Amino acid sequence: MKTYYSLITVILILLPAISVQGFGGGKGYVSGFFWGADLDRNERLDRDEAKVVYNLADEEIYERYDKNKNGFITFVEFSEFMQQSPWTKKFVHPSVQ
Repeated sequence: MKTYYSLITVILILLPAISVQGFGGGKGYVSGFFWGADLDRNERLDRDEAKVVYNLADEEIYERYDKNKNGFITFVEFSEFMQQSPWTKKFVHPSVQ
């Protein structure tokens, strides 16, 4: 019975660590690209920061994804850019390829 309680205690202690370490909890590659490019950490990409991401600094593409026309790409706008894959061919949605 003592072994049973010891095993349950170990599982309860290790369960939070396992769930954070190996099974999720990460932000994903879209977030990684965004935060890697956002050098001043103001949660938006200006044109200079967008040069780090292939094809995003292109005038036509930058204006297309800057939905609110404030001169910056927010994370939501960046996520749309990443989902539509304009870096492969200009403005070709993956479902069309």
